[in-house]
Amino acid sequence: MTENSDSELTEAKNFIAVAPTSEVLDKSFSCFEVNGTGVAICRFRDEFFAIENMCSHAYATFDEGRMRGYRIMCPLHGATFDIRDGSCTGAPASRPIRSFPVRIVDGMIEVAVS
Repeated sequence: MTENSDSELTEAKNFIAVAPTSEVLDKSFSCFEVNGTGVAICRFRDEFFAIENMCSHAYATFDEGRMRGYRIMCPLHGATFDIRDGSCTGAPASRPIRSFPVRIVDGMIEVAVS
């Protein structure tokens, strides 16, 4: 096996099937637990993104939050984060949250949580 094949095989093993794509509507998100980690899977313009389901400011989950465009808002104090990379886009948070690789395989959303 070549070096690329080994890394591709390892990468494939890290992805976990979470939900069918139909379970996350466009311009919305759903929260899941993946290998003990809270993950919010977001869908916008038929792209899927996965971020940590925990605000870096007050450690509240996004379950009751809102999503506008590529931003998700914490329901507790209104901090916002970019769903594409977890970067902080609005106070009172100042630190990013984790984002995770996502892929779609046979209509299933798969996430790699390290």
